Amino acid sequence: MKRGFGKGFVSGMLVVSLAVGLGVTAMAATRTIKVEDDIQVTLNGARFQPKDADGNEVPLFSYNGTTYAPVRAICEAAGLKVDYDSATYTAVLTTQDQYIASTPGASNYITVEQAKNAALNHAGVKASDAIFVKAGLDWDDGRVHYEVEFYAGNTEYDYDIDATSGAVLSYDREWDDFSLKGSGSSTATQDDLITEAKAKEIALAKAPAGTTVVKCELDRDDGRYVYEVEMRNGNMEYDCDINAVTGVIIDWDADRDD
Repeated sequence: MKRGFGKGFVSGMLVVSLAVGLGVTAMAATRTIKVEDDIQVTLNGARFQPKDADGNEVPLFSYNGTTYAPVRAICEAAGLKVDYDSATYTAVLTTQDQYIASTPGASNYITVEQAKNAALNHAGVKASDAIFVKAGLDWDDGRVHYEVEFYAGNTEYDYDIDATSGAVLSYDREWDDFSLKGSGSSTATQDDLITEAKAKEIALAKAPAGTTVVKCELDRDDGRYVYEVEMRNGNMEYDCDINAVTGVIIDWDADRDD
C-alpha cells in the first residue's frame, strides 16, 4: 500500500561508524562508549529486520538506556515518507496523508469533511451521532482514497471514499451484539437455528435490489453459529454474517470489484 517512498539515504550520510557488539568498546569522537547489540524489533507481531538501501541488515543497538535504530528503515515500515536534506543534514519525515496531499492532482481531491459526509450519508447516520476515530488520505492500487472510520451507537463503520469523486469504494459495518452472548452459541441445537433460506432473505433485504446470493454457509465463529452469506450485484460484492439463532446481522462488508 505504501509506494514510492525513497531508495535510501545518500552515500556519506553516516559520518560516524560504531563497532557494534555485545560488550564491545568503540571510539566515538573523544569518548569510549559501550554498546549492546542483539536488539530485536517486532512489527504487528512479526520480527522486523531493518535493512539499508543495498538490502544489507542494519543492526540495532542500545547505549545508556536508549535504543538506536536506522531512521529510514523504521519510519518507512511505519508508513512514513523519508527524505534527506544533505545541505542541512536533516532527515525529513512526512506522514502518508500529508505526502499524498502534496502530490500532483491533489487540488482535485475532495476535503476530509466531504469524505466524512459521504460516509455518513451512505450509512444514514447523523454527524451529531457519529464519533470519528480515523479520517485521512491513503493510497491503494494506484488509487487515492480516504479511509474513514467512525462509531454510531453500537455499530462500527469503515469506509473507503474515492478522493476525487467522493464515491463509496467499499464499506464495512460491525454490530456489537454483546447482549446476545449465549444466543447462537455452539450448544444450540438445529431446532434453535433459523433456516438457510431465512438467512438469505435477511441478507437480501439489506442489499440493493437485483442482488443475488452466491454462497450461504453455516459456520461457527467465536463460539456461536453464524450464516456466512456472499452476494453479488454487478461489480459490487457483499459479505454478510448473520447470527444463526437471532437472525441479527453481526457483520456487513461491501467491495467494488473494478
